[in-house]
Amino acid sequence: MTQIVEIVLPVFCLIGIGYAIARFGFLSVASGDGLADYVFKIAVPILLMRSIATAEFSEQNGLSDIFSFWAAYFTGVFVVWVAAWLWISKVFGRGARAASIAGVAAGFSNLVLLGIPLIEQAYGRDGLQVLFILVAVHLPIMMTVSTFLMEFSTRADGVENSALNAVGVFKKLLLNFAANPIIIGIVAGLALRFSGVGISGIPEQVTGLIAKTTGPLALISLGMGLIKYGVRGNILAAVGLSGLSLIVMPLAVYLVGTMVFDIPPLWFKVAVLAAASPTGVNAYLFATYFKVAEGLSSSSIVLTMLGSILTLPIWLTILG
Repeated sequence: MTQIVEIVLPVFCLIGIGYAIARFGFLSVASGDGLADYVFKIAVPILLMRSIATAEFSEQNGLSDIFSFWAAYFTGVFVVWVAAWLWISKVFGRGARAASIAGVAAGFSNLVLLGIPLIEQAYGRDGLQVLFILVAVHLPIMMTVSTFLMEFSTRADGVENSALNAVGVFKKLLLNFAANPIIIGIVAGLALRFSGVGISGIPEQVTGLIAKTTGPLALISLGMGLIKYGVRGNILAAVGLSGLSLIVMPLAVYLVGTMVFDIPPLWFKVAVLAAASPTGVNAYLFATYFKVAEGLSSSSIVLTMLGSILTLPIWLTILG
């Protein structure tokens, strides 16, 4: 238990420090946005590039391990997405757009701002390298599915009457991916790895120094960003989504990972802990972009962050 406290407590202390910095005005909320921009646009892409280019995996880990790892995680996403959709549409009578946002809130874990420092704290560099195998596909898959579901939902709710231009939506997504710093970092790392160029000397030292700033600054910026969110709207609906995110999703990954797929132990632990991470800010970004269920997504972010203080130590205990 002491070891688990030593893993989780520093993570949430840094989030709390970030929140206090913004709450008491030591730095403005805008400064927190700038810090988050640095993390997303510079620190994380460089960490990804450097880690992918220099990662060392066991020869025993092949494509079957990777696909089993992905399959277990995204099975959990699928389960809670469907459950969230039914929870919001059937129990609370909300439309398809709100149900789509609920799916994002339940299944879109915060793998960058919280997942990276948490996995590194729990499982070190080896765990971080495994997480990046998930991060490499997580954003493209989640953004693509979320965008197309919202496009269908706007038409189901009668907000948009024109026919869905799937090619146009896909082109827009590709353009967004091409300009996304995280995707750029992943592609750059793969290019360095498979070209044999690698990273060494002064570039390795410089990128290493930048990479070390990722975890602490990500957590502080996450804490500062919580100022912008609040618990509002239908609290019961948000509590249900939080339960799906923090309990049902990692439980689904755990069960599938033990009963269906043969996943290496470290990879299995990373998959479950990643699934147990609280809701990412993308839920709120989607809600504000489509102007629906903003309160639901905002509440889910805050409640899952608070709830994870209790649930993450439990999952760490279960995972050993």
